[in-house]
Amino acid sequence: MNFETIDSLVLSMKDELIADLRRWIAIPSVQGPASENAPFGAENRRMLDLALSDAARYGFAVRDFDGYAGDISFGSGDQTMGMLCHLDVVPAGDGWTHDPWGAEIADGKVYGRGTIDDKGPALCALYAMRAVKDSGVPLKDGVRLILGCDEETGMSDMRYYASRVKMPDYGFSPDAEFPVINIEKGGLSLSLSAYTGGEGDCELPVYSLYAGIRRNVVPGVAKAELGVKDVPAFRAAVEKVAAARNFKLTVEESDGKVVLVAEGVSAHASMPHLGVNAAGMLLIALKDLNAGGNSRAAIAALADKLGLEYDGASIGIRQADELSGPLTCNLGILRYDGMNLEAQLDIRYPLCADAKDMCGSVALALSKDRLAVTCLGNHAPHHVPADHKIVRGLLKVYHEVTGLDAYAFAIGGGTYSRMMPNTVAFGLNFPGDTDTCHMPDEYIDIEKMLTSVKIFAHAIATLAGGEMD
Repeated sequence: MNFETIDSLVLSMKDELIADLRRWIAIPSVQGPASENAPFGAENRRMLDLALSDAARYGFAVRDFDGYAGDISFGSGDQTMGMLCHLDVVPAGDGWTHDPWGAEIADGKVYGRGTIDDKGPALCALYAMRAVKDSGVPLKDGVRLILGCDEETGMSDMRYYASRVKMPDYGFSPDAEFPVINIEKGGLSLSLSAYTGGEGDCELPVYSLYAGIRRNVVPGVAKAELGVKDVPAFRAAVEKVAAARNFKLTVEESDGKVVLVAEGVSAHASMPHLGVNAAGMLLIALKDLNAGGNSRAAIAALADKLGLEYDGASIGIRQADELSGPLTCNLGILRYDGMNLEAQLDIRYPLCADAKDMCGSVALALSKDRLAVTCLGNHAPHHVPADHKIVRGLLKVYHEVTGLDAYAFAIGGGTYSRMMPNTVAFGLNFPGDTDTCHMPDEYIDIEKMLTSVKIFAHAIATLAGGEMD
């Protein structure tokens, strides 16, 4: 098959692609209050409307599924190749040097929340469909791009979509990394909680704790409101802890309240080693300061059992296997209102692990600390064997377009791949790239974005064209 026409079309669309991306990034499609025909909030509804109107303008058939998801398609056949992307994003969070909704261009990159996760990849898939359609390459299968609006908060969008229409027969989700991700770890969410009944009479009461917005994000900032009698002495004690631990801690005073602030580095929960967990930092600092009354024991237990660990060792769940790698554990949310203390964990586990056994291990590890353990949700690992024709086909395409080594591997992140048969994650980060997904100053490299469009276009032409049959 001659791909020169496709590649030429992709290059001719560069300016249009960047302009569309900037328009999409300008919509802060973070989940909001549900309303009629907008189950995930007004901004997600607005984003879905924009994406479908753009696709219709480019000559594709589009469908809206009550604001849960939409799809874009062309061609027909006995089978359908699918590409699954999402339009919702996590909140901007802290630490940005660029406007998270400004889609600013600098040094060959477009900055903004959603550029790499997952509006940029969704546009790459759409533009790949444009290039294949406009090239006239014959296809034996239909092609469908599915755009969801709830990937970051539970994937209920895909369950709704699948209840109303048959899912494609095979395909990929461009929501992770190249070359091909054929294994996604399982996901277990736990709540660790304690009722303190108030602080009681103590030297340094803790009135509130706050860190994190989503379990699947490493908190970049954590705060504790404290009852402090001698502020200068407290500042000195905090400085001592900060120096000893190499922590970034500050003390703020406002309206007669004293707040201890811990500053870490935000990251995606599937790669906690790329961040520094501010919630864990704060817990350790509070333990060192001997803070809390009735909350002191629970705070100390969380500091000891979680702290800055991200492998689950101290709660008895550290494990790994050769195919899917090690378990990761992220303390994503920390809350205390003076009476109820809660820590929520995002655990990504390998093929060898068992969710029920892990719940038991965590409960046992915390049994002496009087912390209740509650399972908030679980999904099993996703695995498409490396010798499957879809994996082999995408590896072939990736190598032909880039000239780079092609291989299949596992990740801790969860994508839409698990929602469709014979589906893997494919792109958009390249080997060696810094993954800014869920991080401040998220960006997409413009030239690599164009290369990704070529890769996806070749994949459509090869797989839907029957080259791998």
